[in-house]
Amino acid sequence: MIESDKGSIAIILHSGSYDRVSYALSLAIVGLAIGMEAHILLTYGGLKRFVKGHLEDIEEETDSQLKGFISKGLASGGIQSIEHQLEDARKLGLKLYACANAMSTLNISRSELMNEVDEVIGLVTFLKFARTATINWYI
Repeated sequence: MIESDKGSIAIILHSGSYDRVSYALSLAIVGLAIGMEAHILLTYGGLKRFVKGHLEDIEEETDSQLKGFISKGLASGGIQSIEHQLEDARKLGLKLYACANAMSTLNISRSELMNEVDEVIGLVTFLKFARTATINWYI
């Protein structure tokens, strides 16, 4: 399952706020760049962000004080878009999973999710990654 010599990262992405999703992808990219595996479980707010057409939304979950900074940073190029980060992370081998329970609770179907989501899995399956991961984060 997880066989990298340099370890692995398991992230539960619960938040859908722009800054937290961006940070989770940044952590995954750094780990992937140094040879680690990275697995992200999308749940609730994080899952809603990966519904087609919502990746770049600066939603109500994003802190109101940060919205302006994020918008300006994206416009100036000082902040990399989530879309670009996701593209970079996927090229490096990021694995994205949608939480089956959250999908059911939020009434989100597989066809509504972005193609970058690898699988729909349950918590038991994700715990297999987390149990052997070198680093675990809940964001």
